[in-house]
Amino acid sequence: MHRNVYTFAFYFLLPLYFARLCWKGAYNREYFFRWSERLGISKDSPTKNKPLIWVHAVSVGEVNASMPLLRRLIAEYPNIEILVTTTTPTGSKLLLERLGGTVKHQYLPVDLPLCIKPFLDHWQPKALILLETEIWPNLINLCKQKGIKTALVNARLSEKSKSNYLKYNSLIKESIDSLDLILAQYESDRLRFNEISQIKKIDICGNLKFDQDIPSELNEISLNIRKDWSINGKVRPTLIASSTHEGEEDIVLDAFKKILKVRPESLLILVPRHLERFERVKGILQESKIPFVSRSMREDVSKDTKILLGDTIGELNFLYSLADVAFIGGSLIDHGGQNLLEPSAQSLALLSGPSLRNFSDISEQLIQDNALTVVHDAEELCNRYLFLIEDESTCNAIGTKAYKVFMRNRGALDAILSKLKPLISNVI
Repeated sequence: MHRNVYTFAFYFLLPLYFARLCWKGAYNREYFFRWSERLGISKDSPTKNKPLIWVHAVSVGEVNASMPLLRRLIAEYPNIEILVTTTTPTGSKLLLERLGGTVKHQYLPVDLPLCIKPFLDHWQPKALILLETEIWPNLINLCKQKGIKTALVNARLSEKSKSNYLKYNSLIKESIDSLDLILAQYESDRLRFNEISQIKKIDICGNLKFDQDIPSELNEISLNIRKDWSINGKVRPTLIASSTHEGEEDIVLDAFKKILKVRPESLLILVPRHLERFERVKGILQESKIPFVSRSMREDVSKDTKILLGDTIGELNFLYSLADVAFIGGSLIDHGGQNLLEPSAQSLALLSGPSLRNFSDISEQLIQDNALTVVHDAEELCNRYLFLIEDESTCNAIGTKAYKVFMRNRGALDAILSKLKPLISNVI
């Protein structure tokens, strides 16, 4: 009953879905293309006589997290085919850059039976692996009807998402109960899922993002680049502000103007969260009158350059390797924070705003180990950065603590694969 109401409402609101794609297309033209895939019409086809496993990773963050899992599935099951669906063009672009022709790819159809049925009939997957918080009632229900095994892995559920789900408890509970396997990142995630479905058995796997590997040659490459950026033979102290959202760039720039008064040789690497905001942030930088160059234009960082705008996709790990201190965005506004793991993996001293609900477990570990400092405004951001770069040994020690937290949390990939193997073996 509740799913029927949900489906009717979705059909009614479908024009708004495509209107939203058009709005996003004003900033990223890729949103105007491949609409047929979103309606369940596939241009590619499965390979005959090969069982197909389907993995859904919504956008860049989930695609990055899925890489270790996808590579292991490809290595351990050479006779299967893997289809990966994403929702965003940036996720699609990153996937194709990283895995190219080793997997099939298309956009996820909207969660309507009219779109999902032809998609399932065309691809005929044996199993579906969803990452993080992708709970689509019609998709899960139709997979169950067709005998397609479903798993939600690396699952996380914030307090805010749990509260939203509880408003539609009957609908979401049915979907959760229909999943064949749920592997939650942390005990707190498991408990939140069980508040929605009290009887569902949920295991803990850890966070798959800890199992991402940093290329061994990255340190040498970044060291040579930083030497090229030196002023009077000295490497420039560098702050990276990553995954920033609307309103945060103004705060970061305010802090950086204060920093330049004390350490004018400092460099800021500014990386907005969403591709569609790149031009907007470029405009903010132009208005600031602070000399900057754009990564997408491959412009050189000179001694007069104060800011490098990271307006590219898939290069965040590389940009982290060029910095001493990392501020992670989505945290000075009420968004819940962004991924703290990538800078931890590179032994950076970490700064964040107070909004950390999306990464509560890892942020608590980092704070407890004195690897993460919470700042509330431009003044605190400026002062903490200056403190860290004035005391290199302390900065390095804090970065080492962040790295140790990262390392002790690895192992999710093996935990996920051990639970997935029986499910996959039964269907291929």
